[in-house]
Amino acid sequence: MPVTPFHYPFAFVVSKLDRRLILPGVVVGAVIPDIEVPLMWVFFPSLPDHLLLHSLIGASTVGLLLAVFVTRVFYAPIISLFFGVDKGDLDDACRVTPALVASCLIGVWSHLLLDYPMHWYNPILWPWVNPFDVMGPLVQFFIVSGLGLGDAFWMALNLTQGAMIVLWAVIIAWYLNRGLWRNHWLGRPAEAPSGPFE
Repeated sequence: MPVTPFHYPFAFVVSKLDRRLILPGVVVGAVIPDIEVPLMWVFFPSLPDHLLLHSLIGASTVGLLLAVFVTRVFYAPIISLFFGVDKGDLDDACRVTPALVASCLIGVWSHLLLDYPMHWYNPILWPWVNPFDVMGPLVQFFIVSGLGLGDAFWMALNLTQGAMIVLWAVIIAWYLNRGLWRNHWLGRPAEAPSGPFE
């Protein structure tokens, strides 16, 4: 699994595919499935740490409900506090609408899509298919290339995380002089940078 914040750049790109998508919903949806990992470690240590929220059925139901709730209740105060974005603008963007619900759903699905290629076990079809019977294609590729399972997983993980770090750098560079926090966290198009002659 990419470290949870590394799901953000992919979610950001996904949110730009359709102007009707609401960035806060896509972003929260993209990180919500990983809240199960510490819970599984504490309460169900004998089970895989990716299970319900990393399955299509769990992400599309429980994950969706959690994402809508967290977006509505927590996104505006947290982003406003840490990034100085107007809380009223954020509250308005996080109203529960069909577009927000669809955005949260696409966000949780984007999480599964990014995780799928690089897991050595994958609960995407759980409970119908054993998670240990579904290996990500990147892991399979590295195994076919001659690596053992553990090394193949680490290669797939590092390749995925490396790609997300590069994408994150591109996003920040693009928004840096274009109203980074105000426009970026609301999902608005980047403004042209203001120069000394404008």
